[in-house]
Amino acid sequence: VMSAERARLEGITSPVPIMGFGQGQSAWDITQRPDLTATQASRSAQTAFEMAGLGPSEIKIAQLYDCFSIVPLITLEDYGFCRQGQSGPFVADIGIGLGGGLPINTSGGLLSETGMPGMQLVIEAVRQMRGTAVNQVADAANCIVSNQGGVMQTHATLIVGHS
Repeated sequence: VMSAERARLEGITSPVPIMGFGQGQSAWDITQRPDLTATQASRSAQTAFEMAGLGPSEIKIAQLYDCFSIVPLITLEDYGFCRQGQSGPFVADIGIGLGGGLPINTSGGLLSETGMPGMQLVIEAVRQMRGTAVNQVADAANCIVSNQGGVMQTHATLIVGHS
């Protein structure tokens, strides 16, 4: 990760611009959280979407932190792709495979590639934008990346795309 100027100086031939990013954090103590089915992904995504000038319907690919199977579903809801409690039908309707309406975790997620949370998802987003991913999505224009920490108390969102 570097500035556009530094990328030019270093001879990076296919830089991938950061379009937006955000962070949100709830109470560290799980008993202090008002809702265990929502996270601060809503706050971090709102910041990232505003910075990028995009909304959920304009996102083409998602790399979602998937420490447990429920986490990507909650993240889809918190990011505004669907209403709370509707991620199951959303995923079934839109399709999350390579040819689906919102390809998710195109390198397989945390259990499939390196198991290196955070950077693995960023690296796959960059590969998708460069057109070098093993499971390349056709016409990849942008990608949203999520990450969480603690017991889903802290959340970070990154949106990358083409300049």
